[in-house]
Amino acid sequence: MKVKLVKIGNSIGVRLPKSVLDECGFKTEADLSVRQKTVVLKPVAAVRAQWRQKMKEDIDQRPIIRQGEWIW
Repeated sequence: MKVKLVKIGNSIGVRLPKSVLDECGFKTEADLSVRQKTVVLKPVAAVRAQWRQKMKEDIDQRPIIRQGEWIW
């Protein structure tokens, strides 16, 4: 897909079609990197995304300590 480059002040911008934004999950920010002269844009995951799931996995992997078994 070809897109036009748009002058924005001293910079150049790219307009992404809504279908691309929706498909990639872009919201208000993107992670931009350059690899071998190729621009790569990735959606930024929320800082706390999947915390609940990871905490649940951690709890499931902990040994079960019954009352009275804990030694200080």
